[in-house]
Amino acid sequence: MAQTKNQRRAADAVAARMAHLEWNNTQLVTATGVDPGTIGDFLNGKRWPKLGTQGKIESALDWRPGTLRSIAAGGPAPDPTAGVGALSHAQDSQDDSLRLRRPPQVTDEQWARIREQTEDFVAWQVDRELHRR
Repeated sequence: MAQTKNQRRAADAVAARMAHLEWNNTQLVTATGVDPGTIGDFLNGKRWPKLGTQGKIESALDWRPGTLRSIAAGGPAPDPTAGVGALSHAQDSQDDSLRLRRPPQVTDEQWARIREQTEDFVAWQVDRELHRR
């Protein structure tokens, strides 16, 4: 199915970022591990990529997760010369700490264990992502 106007804007933003990086489709395919036909169809406006593919494209272009969905929903396209934070870390709180909501039935001991395990898991995910590039 053909892309909507805003999905087309997202594909154009990817093409602009690729131009800035001096990449062609083959380089994006290599960086993402996505099928060449999928990349070609996305960039040519023939279809919209699945969520996992979007994440791979965003990661390869050094964009924040959700950038393509944000553009497709009518949000601004990132500056093609900007990498991570292209939709601006300024939109985020300056506090990057993990925030969890504690259910009232969880004891102090349980909560301490849950927080520690969650923070360890998030740190592992961040480390894993950094080493994927």
